[in-house]
Amino acid sequence: MKYSIGLFTWILIASGWPMAAQQLESARADRLQPEDIRINHDIHVENRRVLDIFSDVLSGTGLHGGFVEMTDCSGDLPKGHLQINHGATVRQAMDALVATNPGYQWELKGGDVNLMPLGGASLLDTWIAEFQIDATGLTMEAVLQDLLRLPEVQERDYALGLKDGVHAGSHGAGVSKHPVPQQPVPVHVNVQNLSLQEAFNKVVGFSPPSVWIYRETDCNGAKTFIVETLRVY
Repeated sequence: MKYSIGLFTWILIASGWPMAAQQLESARADRLQPEDIRINHDIHVENRRVLDIFSDVLSGTGLHGGFVEMTDCSGDLPKGHLQINHGATVRQAMDALVATNPGYQWELKGGDVNLMPLGGASLLDTWIAEFQIDATGLTMEAVLQDLLRLPEVQERDYALGLKDGVHAGSHGAGVSKHPVPQQPVPVHVNVQNLSLQEAFNKVVGFSPPSVWIYRETDCNGAKTFIVETLRVY
């Protein structure tokens, strides 16, 4: 289920994880689709990082998300704006976000809201035959790195001329606030025949509401990428 054009940003909301979980469970009880959950705060922002706006939309909903960000040598991060009042649904907010920030699209994948440039990110289309992990002592970041080390993903890296920015020494812009705490969480994943993007959604789903972030940088032909996570309050 895809929806056209958009951008994003994030902000701390005092509602917290317990209330977000309660709202999500209530929505499920009422048989609401994830995109029909209502936002409990106003969002009136101009010229802010799209990631921040996106995170703000998800804040308090109990939903997880995925975000793709493309940068160049300047390191400038995409910025956008959004004007939406509390009571709007996630669908209405995301539609408004992409309508006012041309160049983005959003989609719902397995109950997770994903936002990315219209061109997408080729690496995320990598097809994974199987990924299995059953552990209680790993962080979300560690599990995502395990996915990136799969042979089919590394072969795709090479074919696309991409290098893992973390290991190449380029840490990009980073997530300055509210990264997912580096604490072990129980993870039990056994999936087959899905894209890397879908696998990211599955993994992040084991944490409190969070967003996985794929940032790709193309600087004079040198292409690197970084995968991080961000907690959504």
